[in-house]
Amino acid sequence: MADGISDMIDSNGPVGFLRLFRLISAARESASSLELMDLVRLMDMALMQTALDWEGLDAENLDERAFLNLIREKREIADRLHIHAVPNWR
Repeated sequence: MADGISDMIDSNGPVGFLRLFRLISAARESASSLELMDLVRLMDMALMQTALDWEGLDAENLDERAFLNLIREKREIADRLHIHAVPNWR
């Protein structure tokens, strides 16, 4: 993981993961609208890994249903919460 993203996650805890999840989701939507399906698949993998890291879980220890529920839960959180006080890290 790039140092800037790692610092954001470490310093902000769940807020950092929420912001990262939202950024990846936005990139995925843009790739989808441009019909860049390989990039969409990469963004899906990034979203899955972000959700796992957010919870401190290992994909090896989850069954498919638990994994899909985790992704759904994180998407709902990202859609529901609006955090405006998160600085733009660059």
